Amino acid sequence: MSVPLTNDMLGMEWDEIFSQIISLICISVLSILFGAKSTIERLRHLTYARLLVLLIYIASWAFTTASTILVATNNFNQISCTLSILTCDVFYAGSKILIYAWLIERIWVVEAVKTRRLKTPLYRFHIVLLMPYFVIFSLMVVYRESYLEENGACTIGLQPPAAVPLMVYDFIFNLYMTGLFIRPLMQHSVQRGFASETQLERCELRVLAKRTLVASVVCLLVSLANILILAILKRERGLICLTCCTFDVTVNAVTIHFVTNRSSPVRQDIFVQPYRDTHISDRDTDIFAMVDEHDSSTKASQHTMHTNDGERLNETFAYNSDIQDVKY
Repeated sequence: MSVPLTNDMLGMEWDEIFSQIISLICISVLSILFGAKSTIERLRHLTYARLLVLLIYIASWAFTTASTILVATNNFNQISCTLSILTCDVFYAGSKILIYAWLIERIWVVEAVKTRRLKTPLYRFHIVLLMPYFVIFSLMVVYRESYLEENGACTIGLQPPAAVPLMVYDFIFNLYMTGLFIRPLMQHSVQRGFASETQLERCELRVLAKRTLVASVVCLLVSLANILILAILKRERGLICLTCCTFDVTVNAVTIHFVTNRSSPVRQDIFVQPYRDTHISDRDTDIFAMVDEHDSSTKASQHTMHTNDGERLNETFAYNSDIQDVKY
Protein backbone atom coordinates (compact mmCIF):
# COMPACT_ATOMS: atom_id res chain seq x y z
CA MET A 1 0.00 0.00 0.00
CA SER A 2 1.51 3.30 -1.08
CA VAL A 3 1.83 6.21 1.32
CA PRO A 4 0.38 9.50 0.02
CA LEU A 5 2.82 12.36 -0.27
CA THR A 6 2.02 15.45 1.74
CA ASN A 7 2.91 19.03 0.85
CA ASP A 8 5.43 19.14 3.69
CA MET A 9 7.17 16.03 2.38
CA LEU A 10 7.27 17.38 -1.16
CA GLY A 11 8.50 20.77 0.05
CA MET A 12 11.32 19.21 2.06
CA GLU A 13 12.30 17.01 -0.87
CA TRP A 14 12.51 19.92 -3.30
CA ASP A 15 14.48 21.96 -0.78
CA GLU A 16 17.05 19.21 -0.53
CA ILE A 17 17.21 18.74 -4.30
CA PHE A 18 17.73 22.46 -4.84
CA SER A 19 20.43 22.54 -2.17
CA GLN A 20 22.19 19.52 -3.69
CA ILE A 21 22.15 21.12 -7.15
CA ILE A 22 23.75 24.30 -5.80
CA SER A 23 26.35 22.28 -3.91
CA LEU A 24 27.26 20.18 -6.95
CA ILE A 25 27.60 23.29 -9.10
CA CYS A 26 29.85 24.87 -6.47
CA ILE A 27 31.98 21.72 -6.24
CA SER A 28 32.41 21.70 -10.03
CA VAL A 29 33.34 25.38 -10.12
CA LEU A 30 35.87 25.03 -7.30
CA SER A 31 37.40 21.96 -8.96
CA ILE A 32 37.85 23.90 -12.20
CA LEU A 33 39.44 26.82 -10.37
CA PHE A 34 41.83 24.53 -8.51
CA GLY A 35 42.80 22.76 -11.73
CA ALA A 36 43.50 26.07 -13.45
CA LYS A 37 45.80 27.18 -10.61
CA SER A 38 47.61 23.89 -9.99
CA THR A 39 49.32 23.17 -13.29
CA ILE A 40 52.85 21.76 -13.23
CA GLU A 41 54.33 25.04 -14.46
CA ARG A 42 52.63 27.02 -11.69
CA LEU A 43 53.60 24.59 -8.95
CA ARG A 44 57.25 24.89 -9.95
CA HIS A 45 57.16 28.58 -9.05
CA LEU A 46 54.82 28.36 -6.05
CA THR A 47 54.99 31.50 -3.93
CA TYR A 48 53.38 32.22 -0.58
CA ALA A 49 50.61 34.25 -2.24
CA ARG A 50 49.77 31.46 -4.69
CA LEU A 51 49.87 28.90 -1.90
CA LEU A 52 47.23 30.89 -0.02
CA VAL A 53 45.01 30.92 -3.11
CA LEU A 54 45.33 27.14 -3.50
CA LEU A 55 44.55 26.62 0.19
CA ILE A 56 41.45 28.80 -0.17
CA TYR A 57 40.27 26.59 -3.04
CA ILE A 58 40.99 23.40 -1.07
CA ALA A 59 39.22 24.62 2.09
CA SER A 60 36.22 25.84 0.09
CA TRP A 61 36.01 22.56 -1.83
CA ALA A 62 36.27 20.50 1.37
CA PHE A 63 33.49 22.52 3.02
CA THR A 64 31.25 22.26 -0.05
CA THR A 65 31.76 18.50 -0.33
CA ALA A 66 31.09 17.92 3.37
CA SER A 67 27.98 20.10 3.31
CA THR A 68 26.63 18.17 0.30
CA ILE A 69 26.86 14.92 2.25
CA LEU A 70 25.40 16.40 5.43
CA VAL A 71 22.44 18.03 3.69
CA ALA A 72 21.33 14.61 2.47
CA THR A 73 21.63 12.98 5.90
CA ASN A 74 20.91 15.53 8.64
CA ASN A 75 17.12 15.07 8.85
CA PHE A 76 16.11 12.68 11.68
CA ASN A 77 19.83 12.32 12.45
CA GLN A 78 21.19 14.19 15.46
CA ILE A 79 24.80 13.20 14.76
CA SER A 80 24.65 14.55 11.22
CA CYS A 81 22.90 17.67 12.49
CA THR A 82 25.69 18.29 15.02
CA LEU A 83 28.33 17.67 12.36
CA SER A 84 26.62 20.26 10.16
CA ILE A 85 27.23 23.14 12.56
CA LEU A 86 30.75 21.88 13.33
CA THR A 87 31.50 21.79 9.60
CA CYS A 88 30.34 25.38 9.30
CA ASP A 89 32.52 26.37 12.24
CA VAL A 90 35.70 24.59 11.11
CA PHE A 91 35.77 24.82 7.31
CA TYR A 92 33.90 28.10 6.94
CA ALA A 93 36.02 29.84 9.58
CA GLY A 94 39.16 28.26 8.13
CA SER A 95 38.41 29.55 4.65
CA LYS A 96 37.78 33.02 6.08
CA ILE A 97 41.13 33.03 7.88
CA LEU A 98 42.86 32.08 4.62
CA ILE A 99 41.04 34.84 2.74
CA TYR A 100 42.04 37.40 5.37
CA ALA A 101 45.65 36.17 5.21
CA TRP A 102 45.52 36.64 1.42
CA LEU A 103 44.20 40.19 1.82
CA ILE A 104 46.98 40.93 4.32
CA GLU A 105 49.49 39.64 1.78
CA ARG A 106 48.11 41.96 -0.88
CA ILE A 107 48.25 44.91 1.49
CA TRP A 108 51.91 44.13 2.15
CA VAL A 109 52.64 44.23 -1.58
CA VAL A 110 50.74 47.48 -2.14
CA GLU A 111 51.70 49.43 0.97
CA ALA A 112 55.00 48.18 2.37
CA VAL A 113 58.49 49.28 1.50
CA LYS A 114 60.75 46.73 -0.18
CA THR A 115 61.28 44.76 3.00
CA ARG A 116 60.51 41.29 4.16
CA ARG A 117 57.10 40.59 5.61
CA LEU A 118 57.97 40.13 9.26
CA LYS A 119 60.18 43.22 9.20
CA THR A 120 57.26 45.38 8.10
CA PRO A 121 55.34 46.96 11.04
CA LEU A 122 52.09 47.08 9.06
CA TYR A 123 52.32 43.38 8.20
CA ARG A 124 52.99 42.44 11.83
CA PHE A 125 50.06 44.61 12.93
CA HIS A 126 47.74 42.82 10.51
CA ILE A 127 48.87 39.42 11.76
CA VAL A 128 48.03 40.53 15.31
CA LEU A 129 44.71 41.86 14.00
CA LEU A 130 43.94 38.38 12.69
CA MET A 131 44.39 36.72 16.09
CA PRO A 132 40.92 37.63 17.50
CA TYR A 133 39.35 35.43 14.84
CA PHE A 134 40.73 32.37 16.61
CA VAL A 135 38.97 33.50 19.79
CA ILE A 136 35.76 33.99 17.81
CA PHE A 137 36.19 30.51 16.36
CA SER A 138 36.29 29.13 19.90
CA LEU A 139 33.07 31.00 20.69
CA MET A 140 31.47 29.53 17.55
CA VAL A 141 32.27 26.01 18.76
CA VAL A 142 31.11 26.62 22.34
CA TYR A 143 27.93 28.59 21.59
CA ARG A 144 26.63 26.48 18.72
CA GLU A 145 23.10 25.11 18.48
CA SER A 146 21.94 21.95 16.75
CA TYR A 147 18.73 20.07 17.37
CA LEU A 148 15.95 18.25 15.55
CA GLU A 149 12.48 19.72 15.12
CA GLU A 150 9.35 17.65 15.70
CA ASN A 151 9.14 16.94 11.98
CA GLY A 152 12.74 15.69 11.95
CA ALA A 153 14.25 18.75 10.28
CA CYS A 154 17.73 19.70 11.47
CA THR A 155 18.07 23.23 12.82
CA ILE A 156 21.46 24.81 13.49
CA GLY A 157 22.67 28.24 14.48
CA LEU A 158 24.91 30.37 16.67
CA GLN A 159 23.95 31.96 19.95
CA PRO A 160 24.42 35.75 20.31
CA PRO A 161 27.74 35.45 22.23
CA ALA A 162 29.22 33.93 19.05
CA ALA A 163 27.11 35.46 16.26
CA VAL A 164 27.49 39.11 17.31
CA PRO A 165 31.32 39.13 17.66
CA LEU A 166 31.62 37.26 14.35
CA MET A 167 29.44 39.76 12.52
CA VAL A 168 31.15 42.80 14.06
CA TYR A 169 34.66 41.46 13.43
CA ASP A 170 33.96 40.52 9.81
CA PHE A 171 32.45 43.92 9.10
CA ILE A 172 35.25 45.94 10.74
CA PHE A 173 38.07 43.83 9.27
CA ASN A 174 36.70 43.88 5.72
CA LEU A 175 35.89 47.58 5.95
CA TYR A 176 39.42 48.32 7.16
CA MET A 177 40.95 46.29 4.33
CA THR A 178 38.73 48.02 1.80
CA GLY A 179 39.94 51.40 3.04
CA LEU A 180 43.58 50.34 2.69
CA PHE A 181 43.04 49.37 -0.94
CA ILE A 182 41.16 52.58 -1.71
CA ARG A 183 44.04 54.76 -0.49
CA PRO A 184 46.47 53.90 -3.33
CA LEU A 185 43.73 54.58 -5.87
CA MET A 186 43.40 58.14 -4.56
CA GLN A 187 46.94 58.95 -5.64
CA HIS A 188 47.71 60.68 -8.89
CA SER A 189 47.79 58.47 -11.96
CA VAL A 190 50.99 57.82 -13.86
CA GLN A 191 51.68 60.31 -16.60
CA ARG A 192 51.33 59.24 -20.19
CA GLY A 193 54.32 58.58 -22.38
CA PHE A 194 57.65 57.07 -21.33
CA ALA A 195 57.53 56.13 -17.67
CA SER A 196 60.38 55.49 -15.33
CA GLU A 197 60.79 52.22 -13.47
CA THR A 198 59.31 53.71 -10.31
CA GLN A 199 56.28 55.01 -12.20
CA LEU A 200 55.72 51.65 -13.86
CA GLU A 201 55.83 49.88 -10.52
CA ARG A 202 53.43 52.44 -9.05
CA CYS A 203 51.02 51.86 -11.92
CA GLU A 204 51.38 48.12 -11.39
CA LEU A 205 50.51 48.48 -7.73
CA ARG A 206 47.48 50.63 -8.56
CA VAL A 207 46.18 47.88 -10.85
CA LEU A 208 46.77 45.32 -8.11
CA ALA A 209 45.02 47.51 -5.53
CA LYS A 210 42.03 48.07 -7.81
CA ARG A 211 41.54 44.36 -8.42
CA THR A 212 41.95 43.42 -4.78
CA LEU A 213 39.49 46.16 -3.81
CA VAL A 214 36.88 44.26 -5.80
CA ALA A 215 37.63 41.08 -3.84
CA SER A 216 37.53 42.92 -0.53
CA VAL A 217 34.15 44.52 -1.27
CA VAL A 218 32.66 41.21 -2.42
CA CYS A 219 33.91 39.44 0.72
CA LEU A 220 32.45 42.24 2.82
CA LEU A 221 29.00 42.18 1.23
CA VAL A 222 28.57 38.41 0.94
CA SER A 223 29.87 37.58 4.40
CA LEU A 224 27.93 40.40 6.05
CA ALA A 225 24.68 39.32 4.39
CA ASN A 226 25.18 35.69 5.37
CA ILE A 227 26.08 36.37 9.00
CA LEU A 228 23.42 39.08 9.36
CA ILE A 229 20.70 36.65 8.28
CA LEU A 230 21.99 34.07 10.74
CA ALA A 231 22.14 36.64 13.55
CA ILE A 232 18.61 37.91 12.88
CA LEU A 233 17.03 34.46 12.58
CA LYS A 234 19.26 33.10 15.40
CA ARG A 235 18.94 29.65 13.82
CA GLU A 236 18.23 28.16 10.41
CA ARG A 237 17.44 24.81 8.89
CA GLY A 238 20.63 22.87 8.38
CA LEU A 239 20.32 22.67 4.62
CA ILE A 240 19.62 26.42 4.32
CA CYS A 241 22.59 27.38 6.47
CA LEU A 242 24.94 24.97 4.68
CA THR A 243 23.73 26.11 1.26
CA CYS A 244 24.20 29.79 2.12
CA CYS A 245 27.71 29.16 3.47
CA THR A 246 28.53 27.06 0.39
CA PHE A 247 27.45 29.91 -1.87
CA ASP A 248 29.44 32.34 0.29
CA VAL A 249 32.78 30.52 0.06
CA THR A 250 32.30 29.78 -3.65
CA VAL A 251 31.62 33.41 -4.53
CA ASN A 252 34.72 34.44 -2.58
CA ALA A 253 36.84 31.83 -4.36
CA VAL A 254 35.55 32.85 -7.80
CA THR A 255 36.23 36.50 -7.00
CA ILE A 256 39.79 35.76 -5.90
CA HIS A 257 40.35 33.70 -9.05
CA PHE A 258 39.05 36.56 -11.19
CA VAL A 259 41.25 39.07 -9.39
CA THR A 260 44.45 37.00 -9.63
CA ASN A 261 43.94 35.63 -13.14
CA ARG A 262 43.69 38.81 -15.23
CA SER A 263 46.56 39.78 -17.49
CA SER A 264 48.62 42.87 -16.83
CA PRO A 265 50.24 44.70 -19.74
CA VAL A 266 52.24 46.80 -17.28
CA ARG A 267 54.13 43.79 -16.08
CA GLN A 268 55.20 42.75 -19.57
CA ASP A 269 56.43 46.28 -20.22
CA ILE A 270 58.60 46.05 -17.12
CA PHE A 271 60.05 42.74 -18.23
CA VAL A 272 61.37 44.20 -21.47
CA GLN A 273 62.83 47.34 -19.94
CA PRO A 274 66.60 47.15 -20.69
CA TYR A 275 67.56 49.19 -17.63
CA ARG A 276 65.58 47.04 -15.15
CA ASP A 277 67.64 46.31 -12.05
CA THR A 278 68.15 42.58 -11.78
CA HIS A 279 68.36 42.64 -7.99
CA ILE A 280 64.70 41.82 -7.51
CA SER A 281 63.54 41.71 -3.92
CA ASP A 282 61.17 39.26 -2.30
CA ARG A 283 58.37 41.80 -2.61
CA ASP A 284 59.04 42.31 -6.34
CA THR A 285 58.62 38.60 -6.91
CA ASP A 286 55.23 38.72 -5.21
CA ILE A 287 54.20 41.72 -7.31
CA PHE A 288 54.96 39.82 -10.49
CA ALA A 289 53.21 36.71 -9.23
CA MET A 290 50.10 38.44 -7.90
CA VAL A 291 49.45 40.98 -10.64
CA ASP A 292 49.45 38.41 -13.43
CA GLU A 293 49.06 34.68 -12.86
CA HIS A 294 49.69 33.75 -16.49
CA ASP A 295 53.22 32.45 -15.86
CA SER A 296 53.37 29.90 -18.66
CA SER A 297 52.91 32.34 -21.52
CA THR A 298 55.07 34.97 -19.85
CA LYS A 299 57.98 32.61 -19.23
CA ALA A 300 57.75 31.25 -22.79
CA SER A 301 58.13 34.77 -24.14
CA GLN A 302 61.01 35.42 -21.76
CA HIS A 303 63.00 32.46 -23.11
CA THR A 304 62.95 34.02 -26.57
CA MET A 305 64.92 37.05 -25.34
CA HIS A 306 68.54 37.00 -26.54
CA THR A 307 69.91 39.94 -24.60
CA ASN A 308 72.11 39.46 -21.56
CA ASP A 309 69.77 41.60 -19.45
CA GLY A 310 66.86 39.36 -20.34
CA GLU A 311 68.76 36.20 -19.39
CA ARG A 312 69.89 37.69 -16.08
CA LEU A 313 66.34 38.79 -15.31
CA ASN A 314 64.95 35.30 -15.90
CA GLU A 315 67.59 33.72 -13.67
CA THR A 316 66.98 36.25 -10.90
CA PHE A 317 63.20 35.86 -11.09
CA ALA A 318 63.43 32.08 -10.82
CA TYR A 319 65.96 32.34 -7.98
CA ASN A 320 63.79 34.70 -5.95
CA SER A 321 60.76 32.47 -6.50
CA ASP A 322 62.68 29.48 -5.13
CA ILE A 323 63.90 31.29 -1.97
CA GLN A 324 60.55 32.99 -1.34
CA ASP A 325 59.61 30.78 1.62
CA VAL A 326 63.14 30.92 3.08
CA LYS A 327 63.15 34.69 3.16
CA TYR A 328 59.69 34.72 4.72
